Amino acid sequence: MNRHGFSGIGGPLERSRHARGVPDVSDVLTRLGGIATRDQLIAAGIRGAEISVAVAEQRARRIRRAHYASPGALASAVSAVRIGGRLGCVSAAATLGIWTNDDGRVHVSLPANAARLRTNRALLASAEPLTSDRQLLEVDLHWVDAPVGTRPSDESAWRVPLRRALAQIAACRPRLEVLAAFESAVNARHLSLADAQRLVDDSAPQRLGRLALSGLDGSGAETYLADEFRLLGIAFAQQVPFARVGFVDFLVEGCLVVEVDGFGFHSGRAEFRRDRARDRVMLRNGFPTLRIPADEVLADARAAALEVMAAVVALRS
Repeated sequence: MNRHGFSGIGGPLERSRHARGVPDVSDVLTRLGGIATRDQLIAAGIRGAEISVAVAEQRARRIRRAHYASPGALASAVSAVRIGGRLGCVSAAATLGIWTNDDGRVHVSLPANAARLRTNRALLASAEPLTSDRQLLEVDLHWVDAPVGTRPSDESAWRVPLRRALAQIAACRPRLEVLAAFESAVNARHLSLADAQRLVDDSAPQRLGRLALSGLDGSGAETYLADEFRLLGIAFAQQVPFARVGFVDFLVEGCLVVEVDGFGFHSGRAEFRRDRARDRVMLRNGFPTLRIPADEVLADARAAALEVMAAVVALRS
């Protein structure tokens, strides 16, 4: 028994609900991404007393009035809800697997009429460390969210919907980041190419000009490099298929394969061996491969494009 008189985690009430096939607070929080409102828990069949028990047993945390989180809930989402909003813009997009250029800040989407916000200082004073290595206290506020009472009941309590996150990115991020995020949404099959193009046309402010999506960029780094190729007048094709190899990122000037290697997809022994096998096949077919790390492209896409052009010139000579 704990100091509140309740059994520990996995107590009789929780076991009873599992035995009857009824979800408990932990189940519902997990299904909803780690954070839920009281109304969402009640709608899922949880009784008010059971929420109190879950909090007492530390299977849930009350992080704001009528908002509860599982112990392992995403720290940035907990921050956003504590402040009074939800994850928005690039922070929401990243949780959906969409490429973003992480600026190290938590982007919080707030209703235009939001009041009584909790400040960064209040966050620091009122909660346990938000991450193991640093505290997520740098925030950007976006006053564009729908008021809580007007949201559909099935909408996330901690993250704006995909389309709203992308619209926020279009409204505030640099042109290439916007282009990369929308391309990533297509690549991840969140949106069709036609739907993404309509959304970016409707959302992108005049400062960006028209953004033409290709649906071919496999990562943000590929978007950055392709844009530099266009600016420099370098001829290229993307996602070109080759027998026994599959698709390559770029075929440049018809003679050089360029692969943009992200650490997450090329860090293991198996990936290393597979990439070298692909390169040998391409070389036997008369197409040498130039591999460029994604972080180098993101740091200086122009330098990467010029390196590619220098390689093409060397091949031709």
